Amino acid sequence: MGGFDRVANLLFEKRKITHLVVLLMTLLMIPGLPISLTPADIESYDLESPELTAARVIQQDFTGNGIMVGYIYSVRDVSLIDEPGPVGWDEIQPYSGLFSGIEEPAGGILNLSVLQELDRKADRVKNHEIAENLGPLVSEITGTPVDGVLSLPDNFRSFMKNETLLTKPSKEPQGIFIVDIPPETNWHDCGNLECLEFDDPNVTQDHIDLAAHRMANNSNGAFLRWLSNDRAFLPDPESQVIGPVNGLLQGDSWEGAEWKPGRWSASSAWMLVQFDREAMLEDGWTFAWGDAELEWGYSANGLSFDSDPPDLDSESCKLQVSLGGSACSTEWLFLALEDEISEEDSLTNTLLIGESPNVEVNREILSSVWLIAMMGAAITVLLWISLRRWTDVVIVGSGLILSLTWMQGSIGWGLILGDWAGVEIIQRSQFSNLLPILILALGIDDSLHALHRYKEERRAGKSTETSAYIAISKVGRAIMLTSFTTIGAFMANLFSDIPALRSFGIEAGLGVLSAFILTGLWVPLLRYDVDKWLEGKGKLEEEPEGLVRLVPTSWLASTARFSGAWAPLIALLMLLLTSIATPAMLGLKGDFKVEDFLDDESDFAAGVFLVNERFAEEGEPAEILVEGDVSHPDVVFAVRQLRFNMNQPGENDPDRFARDPSGDVELIAIDELLEYAQFALWYNSSPFEETGWNSSLPENGVNCPYRGNAALFIDFDKRGCITYFFGHMFLYGIPESGGYPMIPSSIISNFIQPASPLDPESPWLTQEGENATFDRMVMRFGLRQPEQFEKVELAIEELKIDMSPFQNLSYTELSERSDRSSANESYPVTWTIETGSPITRYIQASRMQSELQGSLSLGVLFCVVILWWGFRADREQLKSLRRQGYESRAILASSFVGLLLFTSYGVGIGLLSFMIMFYLMLQWGEGALSLAAITTFPILIVVVWLYGTIAALGYGLNMVTVAIAAISLGVGIDYVIHVVERFREERSRGLDVLPALSVVGAASGVALVGSALSDITGFIVISRSSMGFFSSFGLFSALMIGLSLIASLILTPAALRIISSFDKSTIEGLESE
Repeated sequence: MGGFDRVANLLFEKRKITHLVVLLMTLLMIPGLPISLTPADIESYDLESPELTAARVIQQDFTGNGIMVGYIYSVRDVSLIDEPGPVGWDEIQPYSGLFSGIEEPAGGILNLSVLQELDRKADRVKNHEIAENLGPLVSEITGTPVDGVLSLPDNFRSFMKNETLLTKPSKEPQGIFIVDIPPETNWHDCGNLECLEFDDPNVTQDHIDLAAHRMANNSNGAFLRWLSNDRAFLPDPESQVIGPVNGLLQGDSWEGAEWKPGRWSASSAWMLVQFDREAMLEDGWTFAWGDAELEWGYSANGLSFDSDPPDLDSESCKLQVSLGGSACSTEWLFLALEDEISEEDSLTNTLLIGESPNVEVNREILSSVWLIAMMGAAITVLLWISLRRWTDVVIVGSGLILSLTWMQGSIGWGLILGDWAGVEIIQRSQFSNLLPILILALGIDDSLHALHRYKEERRAGKSTETSAYIAISKVGRAIMLTSFTTIGAFMANLFSDIPALRSFGIEAGLGVLSAFILTGLWVPLLRYDVDKWLEGKGKLEEEPEGLVRLVPTSWLASTARFSGAWAPLIALLMLLLTSIATPAMLGLKGDFKVEDFLDDESDFAAGVFLVNERFAEEGEPAEILVEGDVSHPDVVFAVRQLRFNMNQPGENDPDRFARDPSGDVELIAIDELLEYAQFALWYNSSPFEETGWNSSLPENGVNCPYRGNAALFIDFDKRGCITYFFGHMFLYGIPESGGYPMIPSSIISNFIQPASPLDPESPWLTQEGENATFDRMVMRFGLRQPEQFEKVELAIEELKIDMSPFQNLSYTELSERSDRSSANESYPVTWTIETGSPITRYIQASRMQSELQGSLSLGVLFCVVILWWGFRADREQLKSLRRQGYESRAILASSFVGLLLFTSYGVGIGLLSFMIMFYLMLQWGEGALSLAAITTFPILIVVVWLYGTIAALGYGLNMVTVAIAAISLGVGIDYVIHVVERFREERSRGLDVLPALSVVGAASGVALVGSALSDITGFIVISRSSMGFFSSFGLFSALMIGLSLIASLILTPAALRIISSFDKSTIEGLESE
């Protein structure tokens, strides 16, 4: 490594050119700054998996696939009703538990005045300009179709008009006959009350109580699902309604109920808004944040920011796109609708659920900016205490600012060049937000080591030039090693399959390289030039002796010497702590708690908490995509088998599938739609006759016979029946029938897709006259508490077992996608895969965690190899250090590495690894390898301790905690390298082990403590952020820095003492050059 002296000489000889190059590079980086500061899409990682591919297929190829957005209304605390303005989520009535009801106001969310307010809120959306882009919805309670907005008052309005399926007669088969069934209930006989409509000015709470009771008792639980799970029938002796007090709905009956006068009540209810995806895209909107026009939509509120959506509409967005701009983000639209709805807030609160995450993340980042300023102020004070010269602080600050400028500018240029070349070099993600803080920590570390060595040499009586040269040549060499190992640790992510992680490695590498050049090399050079100028003016003062910089140097010297002297005891304590931390680390489970990423007091988090608390049984929507010949009778039968299997819990079933109020797992699939179509045919055959159904012809004229001799049940075991009804439903929907609502074709197209366009007059045929085939199908279900990744994993495994009927119909593994045209009579299924937001989120997060953990192992290997290279001796010195039998040891070590990689990657990689390892052993020596391993070992212990502490604090594995491990390797090893390098330097001067350790503690320890305390202070300030992502990152980074300091000043001296005792050549022979 003697070549680094040449670098130092070149920098000194060409100082003016160096400063000019720094200036020009900074100017060059400025154009890239605004590009790199564009907010990243936190939901985009651009990774590939079958589940994500399936999600894209459903989104892009299912013609009726719309976007449903949910808003939750919750009753306000009655003591705050007179307060003006929008109702905050903290003003809603506290959750009182399952089936506990709401006493005040009467009925809670079913109070007449509350319902009227909710109706006004729904009208706000119906009258909004975006209403023309809403899609159809059908109430599962009343069967009433609506245009895009479905709310609780709409159900009351339909029911109280006596026009719903609940109040109409239906038909059922009895034997070989179709018989009329009287209505489930009615709204023409209201007892002592006159049956008024919902909008009648004379309607009373008694009318609402009666209507709610009749819908609750006769809608198979559909009405109750609109209400939060604290719903209950509360007794009231004044009520005219008799209902099930303290009862539990089991199927169609109430168990354990006392029938008493009272009313239904609950605290919260839904409003659903269905957006037509295609219409929205045509009108200049996009559902992808990364594809949207960058808009400012925030307003200051003290030190924080509130979301204040920009004034956007379809006309302006469409014009913007036509002029070459990007589309408008629907995230702003959904929030604007929430603000619009909240104008009616008085008795209730309005919360948008689960949408606009990017707006929320950017709001919280903006709200944390003041913490960055506080962090800078705190670090400035600590830098002054450590350095004791304001010019030092200014120089270090300049180096840090330029480092960030270079990093962000180079990232911006990467984005620009990637766009120009059509290759995505940089894929920014939420990890990108961590890099500036990380680079500040590394820059402070580099600067303090260089400047403290400069000061040390000046106090020893050396000139400014000699002091600066030593600082750059000696400390600069160590900083080069720390920078290269850190870059190596992060560059391990380049081998990831996830573009966002590869980009994170590149971005971090650019940042570390910038910090190395500017804070490790340029800062001491600038310090020298400033001091030379001051010296020429006669204003340069001598470096003061005996100043206490944060901690007395004698303490640090004693600490390092004590650790070396008592190395066996230190090793024993290390093993004890590691044995305690290791089981805790291994017991960590993955999760995705919203409070770990966002402000737990934000509206976004409040909405998630509200759903998990009050609508826990509903679950987040998920899907199963099936490709192949889905009109094959065996496929339809497999759907029924799947439904049965999902209701039969297995041994490890975590019970996370969403259930309806009767307790059955809810799976919405095409088999039920076929049954609805059959009922519709019984009820009124005219719509089917218009598309070819003719009961007087063989097989009804459409290749679809009845089952048996009676012309009653359709034979869905025949392909012709499935194809005809699929085609009719796809083109025309399902007509209303007794007991079942009209289902429009746009909803049907969410479940099936034909392989070719259908003949509108003969829907069992294609437009070319061929027999129609359907090659894609979607089934929909829900996953409860999807943030608990451990349970989600078990639920997916259970689902795979439940999907075994489809495996029997597939030639390949279900998750392996084959061409749809390869389906045949024996194997009609070519692909079956679970997907949907809760599953893809789990897959993405799990893959990210797995890849980060994998890159950690690779990063360790890179660090060892880089240090091995850095610690190598020259050829002549290496020959003198070699001991007898080194060839045998080289073969043994190479064989071990080759065998290790052979078991994971196969014969080729194993053999190649053996040859490379053997070559490096001969070229670089075994002593350098031992020292590289000793340097890396303390940081591996830090990682174990860090994970053990994370477990002790009650956190789980998530993208922050896993990323911290990789960061701790890159940052923590810097601390150890400085200690090892200074130790080697002192040993090369002839000092014994313990005196050398004392010098290391007194010299390098000052810079290490100054750097660590500055970083820890900054990270602790960041940990005060309300944003969970920053808060947990700051907390664990501070912990990581503290543990790294312990590793460098306690574990490393002990390790150096032990290895010196066993093998003196390892330390003494590899002299620093």
